[in-house]
Amino acid sequence: MWLKIFLTPSTGTPNSDNFVQGLYRPSDVTPYIHVLVFHIHEFMERHKKWGLKSFSCAPVENKNHQHVTQFFRKTLRDGGNGTNRKSAILQILEFENRKLYYNCNNFHNIPNTIKLQI
Repeated sequence: MWLKIFLTPSTGTPNSDNFVQGLYRPSDVTPYIHVLVFHIHEFMERHKKWGLKSFSCAPVENKNHQHVTQFFRKTLRDGGNGTNRKSAILQILEFENRKLYYNCNNFHNIPNTIKLQI
C-alpha cells in the first residue's frame, strides 16, 4: 500500500493547472528503503533483543566517510599516472588492511615520523 503511494507518478501537463506532482520514481527506492520495507520484520523477529536501532546504516556510512576523507587527503588521487596506477578502491582497501594489521599486532610503540616543512 505505502509503496503504491510512494511511487505515485506525476499526472497532467507540467506548468499547467492540471499538473499534480508525483512523489518518487522507482529508481528513488534505495536498497535501504527496500530492506526496511521487505526484510526488517524478519530481522526484528530473529534479533528482538537488539531493537531497530541496531539496524542503522550510520556506522557503514561513517566508515565510508572516513575512507573517502583519508583517500582525498593524498596528492596522487586514483593512483596517479604511470604504469603502477592503482584504483581508488584498491588504495582504500590496502590502507585499511595496513591500519588493521598495525592495530592488531601492537605496533603502537613505534615513534611517529617527524614531518619537516621546508
